[in-house]
Amino acid sequence: MAMKTIAVDEETWEAIKQLKAKLDARSYTEVLKKLIEVWHSVELDMKAEKVSIDDDKAEMIISLLENSED
Repeated sequence: MAMKTIAVDEETWEAIKQLKAKLDARSYTEVLKKLIEVWHSVELDMKAEKVSIDDDKAEMIISLLENSED
């Protein structure tokens, strides 16, 4: 697998090193993968918060789901 290099400023480098230690990560790749995973989770949570449905439709959906279990 080809490895890539990225440039970061000193402040970012120190923050990444601290994060690596806190996560007990074996590599900086592992740290970045964890950050990406968390970012995706946060994005999904934010999108889920935006989903809304009016009460009548919600009650109808709940009723349909309850009746489909029979």
